[in-house]
Amino acid sequence: MLRDEFEYALISDVHLSEVIEPPEPGWWEYKAPGSAQDRDLVGFLASLEARRPPAFKGTQVIFNGDTFDFDLVYARPDTVRAPKEGLPPTAPASVYKIERILRDHEPFVCALAGFLARGNRAVFVMGNHDRELCFPDVQEVLRMRVAAKAPPGAGERVAAAIDFEPWFVHRPGVLYAEHGQQYDATCSYRDVLDPVVPGDRHRPAEVETPFGSMMGRHMLCRLGTLNPFNDESFILSIGGYARHWLDHYWPKHSFVAAYSRATWRAVRELRWRRKRAIDRKEQSPAAYRAYAERHGVDMGFVALLLRLTSRPISDRLRLVLHELWIDRFLLFGGAIALLVIGLTLVKTLAQGLMLLALVPLLLLVGRIMGRGSLALQERARWGLVAEQIAHAVGVPIVAFGHSHRPERRPLTGGGRYYNLGSWAPVVDADRGSTLWRARRFLIVRPARGGRVHAVFGQWDRDAQTTIG
Repeated sequence: MLRDEFEYALISDVHLSEVIEPPEPGWWEYKAPGSAQDRDLVGFLASLEARRPPAFKGTQVIFNGDTFDFDLVYARPDTVRAPKEGLPPTAPASVYKIERILRDHEPFVCALAGFLARGNRAVFVMGNHDRELCFPDVQEVLRMRVAAKAPPGAGERVAAAIDFEPWFVHRPGVLYAEHGQQYDATCSYRDVLDPVVPGDRHRPAEVETPFGSMMGRHMLCRLGTLNPFNDESFILSIGGYARHWLDHYWPKHSFVAAYSRATWRAVRELRWRRKRAIDRKEQSPAAYRAYAERHGVDMGFVALLLRLTSRPISDRLRLVLHELWIDRFLLFGGAIALLVIGLTLVKTLAQGLMLLALVPLLLLVGRIMGRGSLALQERARWGLVAEQIAHAVGVPIVAFGHSHRPERRPLTGGGRYYNLGSWAPVVDADRGSTLWRARRFLIVRPARGGRVHAVFGQWDRDAQTTIG
């Protein structure tokens, strides 16, 4: 007898969001109908059933976070006033957003309904872009919309086959999976089990928004040529940003004005939300004990995860300024001012040479300050995090998502760590990038004798088939 009746299929970072016709060429192309992932997801679900060994009665698909992207829904009801970046992360607004997303991705909803009606199951792990799934009303809408597309008589069974996880999935002796945003200071939550900040007389209850989501909402609605799912699209050098500005913004759009306005609004709101969360929210030890018990782990393991969690970047203003390049802009401005003033005061050749000697020093300081994104730096430790998790709970498979960069590496104690890549929208400009090749999946099959088989494959978008 197999110890598990289900095989497990894991994918991550699908980023289903609203679908619109771009207002102009090159603008919000990742939201265009041609960029939608439905065709791939429908094909993938069909391939799971076609390739599943008869020893398993079904497949449990683990959508490992950021399946939906609430941050990129800018639509709002005609009767509701909202800023350009869309509705806030409150329960009523999140219900509106999930309804819009599901309506725009009906082929996926129908395929998922049929898949679940045939005895399979689905788990939606909450990431940082679909954390609004924490609202019970949003979960209910998702269940009901999928159940409504089920074959006659299967609606209740389909709704019951959908589960939600705010943190991780643990199958003892088989696998451990979580989205991974807790190990990224730009996206981590203070309270991963309950990120909702209670309302007060000024604001209703809403999800605490981390730095990454905040910048996405404020920045990407104004800078439509950057693909938010592709690091290579928006983490650029100064020269890269200059070329991007010349190629896409000059002279029709103001890149600098949009960037400055979005940065100011995001930093102001980030600091205000941080104060509100700290003043009004504390973790509930009872909630964490109950979660540990439900997942078959002890509080020592939960305490380990909390120690490994990255402190939110909003607590460290210096790093916020660095992520937004503000420290480098100030250095650049100060350097120009220093050189201009120095040139007006130079009287001798020796003074001129001393002034010129400052140039390489300023360049060196700028180079040190430009050490790169904190999010990219933190990903370097994820393999070590996976090592500690695998050792603590005794599983051969540890899987994260979040980075959009596929990865497979052996663990020193046996087993493997996987990063599941991304099924996010890609556009023609992404051709050849890591994101273009990132559409991966992980199949985990428990076997007799306590063994576990894993297949880390790639979905071929053109051939609509699996590779590996």
